[in-house]
Amino acid sequence: MDVEIQHRNTLISFGALSGAGLILAFIRTWKWFSRSGRDIIDLPTIGKFILYIFGIIGTVLLLVTAGVSIYCLIVFKRQYDDSFLTNISALENLLRIFLIVAFILKTIDIIHLIIRQSTIDIFFMDWERPKADNRNSVSVWRTYFAANELNEIQTFRRINVSFQLFLVLLVLKVINLENIACAQIEISVFSTNVCNREYVLIFRTAIGFLTLLGTAIIQYLVYTIFYQRFIEDKIINFIDLCAVSNISVFILDGNYHGYYIHGRSPHGMTDVNMKEILRNLYREENRMSGTRGLQNNSDEQIFIVKINRQFRRKYASLFQNYYNFNGPRKMREDFERYTNILLQSYQDLNIFLCGFIDHSLPSHEYVIRNRFFLEKILNYEFRAPPKSNFEGQIDNLLFVDNEKNFTNIFFYGEESTLFIWNIITFLFIDILARNYVLAAIITYIVNSIFVGIRDSFGRKNLSKKTLIPKNFLI
Repeated sequence: MDVEIQHRNTLISFGALSGAGLILAFIRTWKWFSRSGRDIIDLPTIGKFILYIFGIIGTVLLLVTAGVSIYCLIVFKRQYDDSFLTNISALENLLRIFLIVAFILKTIDIIHLIIRQSTIDIFFMDWERPKADNRNSVSVWRTYFAANELNEIQTFRRINVSFQLFLVLLVLKVINLENIACAQIEISVFSTNVCNREYVLIFRTAIGFLTLLGTAIIQYLVYTIFYQRFIEDKIINFIDLCAVSNISVFILDGNYHGYYIHGRSPHGMTDVNMKEILRNLYREENRMSGTRGLQNNSDEQIFIVKINRQFRRKYASLFQNYYNFNGPRKMREDFERYTNILLQSYQDLNIFLCGFIDHSLPSHEYVIRNRFFLEKILNYEFRAPPKSNFEGQIDNLLFVDNEKNFTNIFFYGEESTLFIWNIITFLFIDILARNYVLAAIITYIVNSIFVGIRDSFGRKNLSKKTLIPKNFLI
């Protein structure tokens, strides 16, 4: 084995993939820059670019490490001799450095992800009509229920980390796939022989990566092909709940970019008794009522939103009175005024957003269109060429979101990023301790800590941005 050639090829692969990663980081920064409405490249823009580079380089380091390890396992396992460990030590040290750096960079990327998802603007729009012309007669419980359902799916993932790690240990320690990494040619997977020599680190990395990847793919396919179709799809269930509750969700993940989930009930009112609810569902099932979509005779409920500066200023101003008064001390000193401001702020924002969707605000009109093929590829929405002088003045746009891009505000939509981080954590611990069991335990603990942080920050942000008291989010 020519270690120098493998060492050089590893560095070349890292350099080539890093170059492509820089281009990808530039594209992501450009999209963020545009959606944030910035006019110049400032420090936050440079900071975003660096953070995107960190995440991409962390992924590149994992791919290079895994690729080199798998190649060595396939090519050199059968050619193993006593000089192998001496020859491979320099390459193993390089891959060890790669994994350490990858873990640091990807952990920073996950922190960045949590901050992004925990600082979005979100509001629950209530379409329910007040009874007897009393705007305060509308019950808030439907809004609270929808908010709690959204709070529950913030950290939901298609790949269950606990179950995956259990499968990994089952394959590696019970089925003895770990034996392949032993420094003995005659040791096989189902061999009853005990590995009397040390495990080759580069082989352990390859086996660990392949096992993690295989178990994740199996779990992902089972979820997408079977579970979400025949048992439960949490995302679709939440959208259905919004329609049944007469609640829409307006989300802004950037200054001028976000998502809209249309939950307006075709029956007008949903704060009714059990008999009326069942009757409404029966009418929908038998096509005896209107559709749930935003447009006439349409079932499209999910949209990507691009708004202008005027809309954003109005949206922020409606929160201003509440934010100026908000605080535990002020609430204790004048609870009555606090609750009045809270209610008034919620109602004003609800009226504004419902009026916007209903086309009843002439100064805040919008148009709806499908995304072009290139827009779907880049996951970026361009300004459509105007069809008339009137449309040319409208720069609030709604794009049909058939791909459910709004899940990017949840862990659900960032599955690949989180999965890569879990793999890096597992391999990072194993390359230091050479113990798959310890790697699985620490991976589980670290993942649970970050899930807890995301839960806490997400719940706090949900309460702040939706004007729902935190003690009602369970």
